[in-house]
Amino acid sequence: MISLCLALCACSHGQNLSIHHRASGMGMDAFGHTRMSEERTSLDERQTTHIDRLMRYLRTSLVKYRDVRAAEAAGYVPEGKDVPVGALKHFVNAGNLPANARHLDPDKPMALLYRRTSTGFELAGVMFSAPISASMDNLDRRIPLVFGHWHSHRNICQPHPDRPLTREESREFGFSGSINTRAACEAAGGFFFDNVFGWMVHVYPFERDVAKQF
Repeated sequence: MISLCLALCACSHGQNLSIHHRASGMGMDAFGHTRMSEERTSLDERQTTHIDRLMRYLRTSLVKYRDVRAAEAAGYVPEGKDVPVGALKHFVNAGNLPANARHLDPDKPMALLYRRTSTGFELAGVMFSAPISASMDNLDRRIPLVFGHWHSHRNICQPHPDRPLTREESREFGFSGSINTRAACEAAGGFFFDNVFGWMVHVYPFERDVAKQF
């Protein structure tokens, strides 16, 4: 499989919110592989209730995965290369993809997010996904666009796993690689992906500061 790497203020419909905390850094790659969802500045009472309930539920339901061995036993598989201390590691459960395609199921996140520590992994949060065809309104219903950093990874060229790459060649492939068209990818002998897992959003329910929860 290809690698991936609420304390809310009560708001009424139409009330403007500060979104300075949404400066996630995503969508800044030089070759346009990462795209961000639309940003919105208001949400209604139903959305506020939904996200507050979700965060409360996740803080309880995720406790069983504090031990990374429990996550692996439940089908979550570490993706990609090892990461340095302080960085996040995705443990992906591909079996949850159909559920994520239908709706946001808090019991079936697409991935669990662990932060590498000097002694192992510490549970940090979850990642949910949605179809790449999902509308902005659909994403907004799942995780309001006021808060959620919904993003997608597009036009990704992965090298053949049996092909050794020089350092220079490696810069052409992957999520920040210079190859971003199907034709160029095929010419380089790679595998082209229009998108990877559709839309995705990270949620960090153990953070008390709303600026750090998404």
